[in-house]
Amino acid sequence: MKTLQKLYFALKLLGVAAVYTALAQLALAFFSLAGIIGTFWPASGWSLAVLLLGGPRLAWGVFAGALVSELMLGLALPAAVLIAGGATLGALLGHWLLRRDARFNPDLDNLGDYVRLVIWAAIPASALSALIGVGSITAAGSLSSSELGRNMVQWMIGDALGILLVTSLLLIWRQAPDQLRDRRRWAEAALLMGLTLLAGEIVLQGWLSQELSTFVPKGYWLLPMAFWAAARLGPHGAIFILCTISVQAMQGIHANTGFMANPDVETRLVDGWFFVTLSWLMIMFLAVHIKGYRRAESDLRIAATAFECQEGMIITDAQMRILRTNHSFTRIMGYSNEEVIGQTTTFMRSNRHPASFYENAWRTAQEHGVWSHEVWHQRKNGEVFPQWLTCTAVKDEHGVITNYVVTHTDITSQKQQEAKRLADETAHRDALVREVHHRIKNNLQGISGLLRLFAQDNPQTTEAINQVMSQIRSIAVLHGLQGRTSMDTVRLCELTSAIAADVQSVWQTPVAVDIPALWTPGIIAEKEAVPIALVLNELLVNAVKHGGKAHGHVSVTLRKGEDPETIQVAIRNAGHLRANTDRPAAHHAGLQLIASLMPREGARLTREQRENEVLTQLEISPPVLHMEENPA
Repeated sequence: MKTLQKLYFALKLLGVAAVYTALAQLALAFFSLAGIIGTFWPASGWSLAVLLLGGPRLAWGVFAGALVSELMLGLALPAAVLIAGGATLGALLGHWLLRRDARFNPDLDNLGDYVRLVIWAAIPASALSALIGVGSITAAGSLSSSELGRNMVQWMIGDALGILLVTSLLLIWRQAPDQLRDRRRWAEAALLMGLTLLAGEIVLQGWLSQELSTFVPKGYWLLPMAFWAAARLGPHGAIFILCTISVQAMQGIHANTGFMANPDVETRLVDGWFFVTLSWLMIMFLAVHIKGYRRAESDLRIAATAFECQEGMIITDAQMRILRTNHSFTRIMGYSNEEVIGQTTTFMRSNRHPASFYENAWRTAQEHGVWSHEVWHQRKNGEVFPQWLTCTAVKDEHGVITNYVVTHTDITSQKQQEAKRLADETAHRDALVREVHHRIKNNLQGISGLLRLFAQDNPQTTEAINQVMSQIRSIAVLHGLQGRTSMDTVRLCELTSAIAADVQSVWQTPVAVDIPALWTPGIIAEKEAVPIALVLNELLVNAVKHGGKAHGHVSVTLRKGEDPETIQVAIRNAGHLRANTDRPAAHHAGLQLIASLMPREGARLTREQRENEVLTQLEISPPVLHMEENPA
């Protein structure tokens, strides 16, 4: 594999050298003075293009081609090596300077790329090549030292023209010509080429000078063809026509014919250099500008198509004043484009969001470039509905925000579908949960029945078993309530009544329950439902065991506390508090269980003696309990 890669690279070097040699021979044959210095040196443009596209490793091919060309002129090997080295170093210098500028694009896609090609390549590369080349030839005695300055100018002009024309030609034509994809344009291009050749022969070669003696051929005769190429055929056609005109101009300079004819060679060269360079700058700038205009026009058409999409869109200035809206915005919001232009977006706001919400949104869009969120807006008819809003900042080349693009997506149907899906899932879950609770309740009641049978057979265990049965049945009561509704809607009043009834059934002691008729139920938090049920059971069992059974008086009262979010459960039974109630862990297993089951916050238990009655108060508040919003 490596052998094939090396062979391929060697062939590339050979190709680069061969093309360089061929271009050099053509230049020496048709565009040279004294057969040594070319007034137009296309090989310099080939060298730079090769390095830009293939990398600096191909400089060896440039050196080889230049060396062969100089040896074919009959120069001594040392001089030929120096001249070839100068040509190679010039190309490498231009390549390095262009690549060092991160703004340079080898596609020559904008006006700045052409300016950089002149400043970073044409001038320094040709100057270095001319300095080494002319110096070497003069030192070898092939050129007079008295003509050193003149020869350097001629060499530099030839190399610079080669870079401007040939490098541009190769860099542009390596891309597919968009304007020439239509075959009908080829006929237009052929006609343009014919007219350019004809005008060039007349203006630059002096053809038909006697027949057209009444006219004075001028260089601007060629401008219509160049403008035509730039406008209709783009950079591809423009550079091709410019190369054609430049070749004819260099031939005219070499033959001293046409409108630039002058006895002084240096004057002809300078005139030709200015003519070609200014024509190149003007026509290529025009071609690139027209190409950019067409691209912008195409982008605008695409943007206009995207703008008229199903989503509502608003374009604002940097102060969020509306510049334009699309038809979908009118369909969604009800406002026409004319109604909202010049306004800010505040007219769409509903009372669902505070002003700070929109301030934070705008700040986020400014700082991060984009903001997205669900927003409730108000249509023109007053309807408030949900939207998914995206605000995107548009910045200029300096990073300054110039506009905002705001997209509106009506998500009413999605919200309805989501609500229906959640309702279906909740209904399915509730049905499943109710079935589970029902089965748990039945199983617990079965266990309670077995314990009752055991107690009947073993009377000495009756009290202990009743204690356990009360705990089991309190949990069964809880699951029974949850089975009727759902796990998150266990009301304290219902739970208290059910447990009181169950304790009354197990211990055969009346328990009076007092709950006001006008009552806002309190909902017990799901994770606290079982502990609260067990606490209520233990408190009622204790009240029955230590007073109710002997005196037949146990009552439970539910009242609102001082805080409207608090409910007080008061349990009264006849009897007296024992002196060691401050040590429940030592003497009261029931109170010890209550202490361990009590929530860490949202519940408080107090006990006090009131004459011949013990008052136990359980105060329950958030987060253990919250008031039902819309009780049935």
